Amino acid sequence: MRVRHAIPQDASAIARVHVRSWQVAYRGLLDDAVLDRLSVEEREVMWRALLSEVGSGSGTLVAEVAAEIVGFCSLMTAGEEDGGVTCCELAAIYVTPESYRQGIGSALLSRSLEHARSDGCGEMILWVLRDNRPARAFYQRFGFKPDGVEKWDAATGQVEVRLRATLTAPRG
Repeated sequence: MRVRHAIPQDASAIARVHVRSWQVAYRGLLDDAVLDRLSVEEREVMWRALLSEVGSGSGTLVAEVAAEIVGFCSLMTAGEEDGGVTCCELAAIYVTPESYRQGIGSALLSRSLEHARSDGCGEMILWVLRDNRPARAFYQRFGFKPDGVEKWDAATGQVEVRLRATLTAPRG
């Protein structure tokens, strides 16, 4: 497996991972109609635009196995209400269902935490569906804990909880 920075040409592959992982991981948590309406083409347009932004304060990593993108992770600067410039936000992390439990998500999150630390972030937040127990357990292994903030996501019709981790300085 290789983890590298995403480029605009990765938009199509990232979109496929994004849609496929949502449709499998969120089945039973989100309404089937929401999942069935997801469009790879629409996500590709979104990802192409995001990956083409220069100096946007965000970054996306992809994981490749045999030159095929099987996962991605996207970071951005947290909003002022979430911690501001010294706080990074894990905006997305998804792995193809066929690649679950192979260490790809862990590799992506570990690399993202390294990047955040080196960029001077003292904390990282993320939002996760309150009822997504497997994802919450995954994040907990990396030191993320609920900080008491929840929000209603109208797009998914679900409550999300904010998790927060303190980032220690890199050793060395």
